[in-house]
Amino acid sequence: MKLDRRSFLRYLGLGAITFGTAAAVDVPGRRRALAGTVEPQPGTAAKHWAWTRFLPDESDEDIRRSIAVFRDAGVQALLIAGGDERGCRIARELGIEAHAWMWTLCRGDQSLMTEHPEWYAVSRNGVSTHTDPPYVGYYRFLCPSRAGVRRLLAQQVAQLAECDYLDGVHLDYVRYPDVILPVGLWEKYNLIQDKELPEFDFCYCEVCRRAFRELTGQDPLELPDPTADPRWRRYRFDTITRLVNELVDVVHARGKQITAAVFPTPTIARRLVRQDWPQWELDAVLPMLYHHFYEQPIAWIEASVAEGVNALPANRPLYAGLYLPALENDEDFDRAVQHALAGGAQGVALFGGVRRVPDGCDTGRR
Repeated sequence: MKLDRRSFLRYLGLGAITFGTAAAVDVPGRRRALAGTVEPQPGTAAKHWAWTRFLPDESDEDIRRSIAVFRDAGVQALLIAGGDERGCRIARELGIEAHAWMWTLCRGDQSLMTEHPEWYAVSRNGVSTHTDPPYVGYYRFLCPSRAGVRRLLAQQVAQLAECDYLDGVHLDYVRYPDVILPVGLWEKYNLIQDKELPEFDFCYCEVCRRAFRELTGQDPLELPDPTADPRWRRYRFDTITRLVNELVDVVHARGKQITAAVFPTPTIARRLVRQDWPQWELDAVLPMLYHHFYEQPIAWIEASVAEGVNALPANRPLYAGLYLPALENDEDFDRAVQHALAGGAQGVALFGGVRRVPDGCDTGRR
């Protein structure tokens, strides 16, 4: 399968520059990409993915043309925002897997904010993301310790998994807010995060504090140094893991796949957002190997993939997420793909190059 950059550029020449069309994977000037990298065989996990979105004002023909570009370029699975039914049905008609891409714990839904303000995560200094989200306005994270949150998410993934036009469910933002941002973003937010600052350290709501007291006999707010206590770290790792594995059971019971976008390596994920993703019983993981956020060269992708692959069970594939705007030319892209595959990835997942996004969507963070 070959990702033909000329196909994308020709398509863009027709003026289709919206989030969800071929523009979602365009980097001007790149013509070669996935040629000769992965040849999926029946029954194997090898494939290439892309995240995308379709807009209500796009016609069926526009969507069909966009998906055909992905297909002809060598993408075998699309992660489609919200599980848009039109887009998913057309993708499957064209021989592409369709997975519903859902934001999991980062949820600013007006109905949730109105009906359940108590469900939102609380920082170490007592501030809720409901009223004061950190970093950016849409960073309103639900607390994974709350039974109501877990029930709601289980209901939502069940509804998606029952759709006959979907192959799977893809979890995004299944984590706590970044306690520490990737170093490449510190300047953007005018921060120096060489330690865990209380305003970015979550969650200290009454439910989390009570659950931790029941486990250890201590209130996390009364620990001598909450940032250094391994039991408090483990509580949050395990809370996210329990949530994910509950959702895995729901989706698998309906015969569908479930995947997740995760931070780039197990070490980084645990340190920055409390994800212990090697413990998640998913069908596959898609680490976001956005090297420029960590001020690393492209070659960093290979070692990062290898760390993830070595931490996962042997039968759980890893697909390397590549952020296309950080790959400025054909050579960069080819090197990123080759480093990902050399590290043990079963394929790559493409994100970025977006010129039009929904309000409040920061395409670089996820």
